[in-house]
Amino acid sequence: MKAITVKATLAWAIFNANLTVIRRYESIGFLKQVAIHAGKQCTRSDCENFFRMTGIKPPHHNRLPLGQVIGLVDVVDCQQVDSSRWDWKIANPKPINRFHHKGQLGIYEIPDDWIDYDCSKNCILEECGYKSQGNPRGQWRVTVWPHPYEEEHYCFAVGMGGGVMSGGILGLSTLHGCYLEAEEALQAGIKELYS
Repeated sequence: MKAITVKATLAWAIFNANLTVIRRYESIGFLKQVAIHAGKQCTRSDCENFFRMTGIKPPHHNRLPLGQVIGLVDVVDCQQVDSSRWDWKIANPKPINRFHHKGQLGIYEIPDDWIDYDCSKNCILEECGYKSQGNPRGQWRVTVWPHPYEEEHYCFAVGMGGGVMSGGILGLSTLHGCYLEAEEALQAGIKELYS
């Protein structure tokens, strides 16, 4: 499977705001399916610049999926813009079960068997950040999931510096709490990190 890494704002817009053109520094034969990998970093100014250039307002930079392959698109046309840039016309965006990948420049290959079309395995909300004080410290990610036992309720999971917080729901120790709203679960997970 061919894959490309794009800015996280662009990746989000392809699957959530009907963005149909990607400007690239390489040509590709059209009628190819390509996996979209969201870059590993995104800042507030990246989101502001994206909004200025496109008129599309992405979520807060901490809420974008970072460093993940998030879906597939069909490249249906490729037009040269100038001596070094091409516009790829894309269609049929298909979200997939997201997975982390390092990404790279240009067009690269990922194994076909890594693609899982079951999007129900994706979290509902996520936020990431960096904790610089207290213990433990480092990169963190809080994800929100449907509660496994309470219908229309939510729970959260916390990852910190490569590990996960355990001791949660019986039988599913990495999931914590029971909340009526997904945002409430997200904020509870972030509060847990800093308590």
